[in-house]
Amino acid sequence: MKAYLADRYGGLEVMRLGELPEPVAGKGEVVVAVIATSINPIDWKLRAGMLRFLPGARFPRAFGTEFSGVIHELGPGVQGWAVGDPVYGISVTALGRQGSHAERVAVPASALRRKPEALSHDDAATLTVAALTALNGLRLCGDLAGKSVLVNGATGGVGHFAVQIAKAKGARVTAVCSAANAPFARELGADAVLDYRVDDVTKRDDKFDVVFDAHGHLGFGVACRVLATRGCYVTPLGEPRVLLRSLVQNLFGRRKLLIGNVRSEPQDYAEIEGLVASGAVHPHIAREFSLDQAHEAFALQEKGGVPGKVVVRVTPGRRERRVSGLDT
Repeated sequence: MKAYLADRYGGLEVMRLGELPEPVAGKGEVVVAVIATSINPIDWKLRAGMLRFLPGARFPRAFGTEFSGVIHELGPGVQGWAVGDPVYGISVTALGRQGSHAERVAVPASALRRKPEALSHDDAATLTVAALTALNGLRLCGDLAGKSVLVNGATGGVGHFAVQIAKAKGARVTAVCSAANAPFARELGADAVLDYRVDDVTKRDDKFDVVFDAHGHLGFGVACRVLATRGCYVTPLGEPRVLLRSLVQNLFGRRKLLIGNVRSEPQDYAEIEGLVASGAVHPHIAREFSLDQAHEAFALQEKGGVPGKVVVRVTPGRRERRVSGLDT
């Protein structure tokens, strides 16, 4: 099958369009024919060799964590699914699995969610990493009604969902992004927008109940300068040193250091689907590429500054939704 794959750890130069063996559904697994997938920072960070002790040195390999498509094959013991069912879900490439930047991917049936009819494959392919990361990180902060929330990296993949989810939960949201993406942040519903190149958020007098660090670049120590006494700092980066510090901080400190990574329980899928169906949350696709153009998609994602998500359409076909007119 056709796949966009890496031959070894490294930069963009190690990736190419090539062929991988057809996946086979093992016990409790299904093979999904991928229609759409997306690119997340975890994809190029794994390719660069970060956390290489987890995925090992199995090459060539395709990355790609989130996807949407239809069931192609059922493995032994799989019940409740049928070939042709529209689904979306996660492939845990950090543990060495082949990813979804390919025509087909094998995943445990438990990693699938039935795609609602009203949700396009393009949009579904953006939800299972970025949206669920934002949802879980904000959930950990408790009731947000009337709270002040600062989202750093507010227009990226995770950040643009965090702004919308926080607003939907009744928060007052301040977005930190580039001046070029400020109109997009306001479109998302941000009450105030700060240009990170001009406004040093750490020197502001006002305090925030929640600092959601979508990029993970701010850091807890710096964020405390603008964090309320009993506020919450959320980062999606669950690195060992951050995990250790969070354990100590949350036991003895008044401010909380929370790891807001992906949680994909049925109630999480149901909540994000409900938010999308209601119009409170809308996945924004900045650019859409074919699998043959995946090299360009990776280059754009790694460059940064993309408003929303970058989608790779694996199965050619009519675009299902209007792509955001905002450029990078």
